[in-house]
Amino acid sequence: MRSVTGPTVDEIVGVIVRLLAEERGEQAADVRDALEEGGWELPIDSLRIVEILTRVEQEFGVEVPADVDSARAMRSVRDFAQVVMTACTTGDRSS
Repeated sequence: MRSVTGPTVDEIVGVIVRLLAEERGEQAADVRDALEEGGWELPIDSLRIVEILTRVEQEFGVEVPADVDSARAMRSVRDFAQVVMTACTTGDRSS
């Protein structure tokens, strides 16, 4: 269930994991298990995030800013989800 103020980080993580799985033709549970092996932050190769960036932006109706903080956030699913959540709550909506 979505919150009134926007999606939570955990909800966004779930969407990112689902999109990563779809991109690779894998099961979401398998992708999550593999990511969790790296730790709670779910570290990931930033190129995998870039592969689904547009789909994440479309899913949440936001634009992820092209800045240093966003680039750093692409090192983990949880950090990237935080950037998306911030975009959702600050009104960085796509046109």
